[in-house]
Amino acid sequence: MDELALVCEEVARSASRLRKIAALAAYFRKLNDDDLALAVQFLSGGPVARESPNHTLFAKEEKVKLSVGYSLLRESLQAATGWDWETLRICYSEVGDGAETAGLLLRGIAAELPLSLADADEIYQKLFRARLTARKLEILIDAQRRYRPLTIKYFLKVITRGLRIGLQGKLVEEAVAAACGVCHESVRDAANRLGDLARVAVAARRGELAEIEARLFHPMEFMLAKPLERLEDITEPADWIIEDKYDGIRSQAHFEAGHVQIFSRGMEDVTAPFPELRDALRGLEGNGLLDGEVLAWRDGRALNFNVLQQRIARKRVRATLMAEIPLVFMAYDILLRNDELLLKKPFEERRSILSKTLNGQPLPILISPQYAIETREDLDRLFGEARARGNEGLVLKRKGSLYEPGRRSGAWHKLKRPYATLDVVITAAEQGNGRRATVFSDYTFAVRSENGFVNVGKAYSGLTDEEIRELTRLLRAASTDRFGRVMLVKPEIVLEVAFDGVQKSPRHKSGYALRFPRIVRWRKDKRPEDSDDLTRVAALYQATLN
Repeated sequence: MDELALVCEEVARSASRLRKIAALAAYFRKLNDDDLALAVQFLSGGPVARESPNHTLFAKEEKVKLSVGYSLLRESLQAATGWDWETLRICYSEVGDGAETAGLLLRGIAAELPLSLADADEIYQKLFRARLTARKLEILIDAQRRYRPLTIKYFLKVITRGLRIGLQGKLVEEAVAAACGVCHESVRDAANRLGDLARVAVAARRGELAEIEARLFHPMEFMLAKPLERLEDITEPADWIIEDKYDGIRSQAHFEAGHVQIFSRGMEDVTAPFPELRDALRGLEGNGLLDGEVLAWRDGRALNFNVLQQRIARKRVRATLMAEIPLVFMAYDILLRNDELLLKKPFEERRSILSKTLNGQPLPILISPQYAIETREDLDRLFGEARARGNEGLVLKRKGSLYEPGRRSGAWHKLKRPYATLDVVITAAEQGNGRRATVFSDYTFAVRSENGFVNVGKAYSGLTDEEIRELTRLLRAASTDRFGRVMLVKPEIVLEVAFDGVQKSPRHKSGYALRFPRIVRWRKDKRPEDSDDLTRVAALYQATLN
């Protein structure tokens, strides 16, 4: 674990993707198989329990994640260091990362004993087995007092699964490939089949990647569509198959022998809120993995996401709610059928297999309609028709395209336009993390109302680093109060934000929140009184219910 921490520091210091991969690969080559598996697991997915506590039919395939909250980590650091809460709060607000704060404050306090990967994993297993919060606290305090501060920094980062050193999972895959002398594509494919990069790393070293078979009931990466900015970018319209882009929850449905699990794009199991979909999928013969969308559905068309939202995050769904908000699973691709992985088959062949798999299935299982086009005018017409059906826009899929998990290669495009834009005013700013720890990069924004400005959302993307630095200077000057990492400011700075819809929200005094807001530009030409008002937000929401 000590050497893993040193390598992570080297990765964090480097801005070069190739240097990050080279540093990791050199480290992996030194490790035996057991340590290689642990190192890759820690870097790519955090610690996992050696045995699942859930004794279900498929428990042997499940990986239980360690659940240790930030409050427990803060409490353990306070006990390990003896520092008062106010000092810890100030240190955390300046550093912007809890694990890094621990690494700094433990200097001169910790015994600085060495820690191996195996010993680190044993501590994680103790945390998995601990049922009482007091026992977890005891384990964390002991670890922080015993081992080297730099090692503890990454020991804690592994727990929170937030390394924040510019090391995405794909870079770990590439480092495994480089360390084992195999091509990245073979490692990527094997990881997608198995859902366990640690086991794939050992198989790559042993030359056994080809022996890894596809496994159900773990979320595979989704193929992504590249945004299409202009219709003119489609030079050969007849080369594309067109489908509606739906406003639902992108999902994978895994089924076999009556067992069904549905995973969201965030790789979370979302089966519980959708019992009617689970029951319908149980009736499918053989096994398979469907790619599609969970939609609220009535009278032959998808309902707005605001309606679907009422079904999300419910572990138990009343029969009355199921009747009020009926759902469908709109399938548009199939990735595995009867143990055969289909990613390398052309899109048309996968579609044929999908049709045969779902042949004659009634609601709530549907197959997405497809359209052929000859001209860009056809595409523009279909876009208008899709919007008239209440859908977001269109998805264009190149004929003959393969399924490329996790990629926006251009084989799929999405054509949609923002639902609307609003001119809003910044009312609060939050300190960033990682390389943005010294600036305020997350902005809460508001619109005008009869009682002043009321918040409707938060955004962090869309501005350049230079604009963020300039805004940070202005916001600090406009600050009215500070609560930890969040600074309240006078409503002086106007942003234009685009978004995909409006939904009800009890979190804001306005009663509304914008869906997927992103900053279009900083409106230096506008004053706060020129911003949009709550009446416009309410009107946009009402329009989604009609």
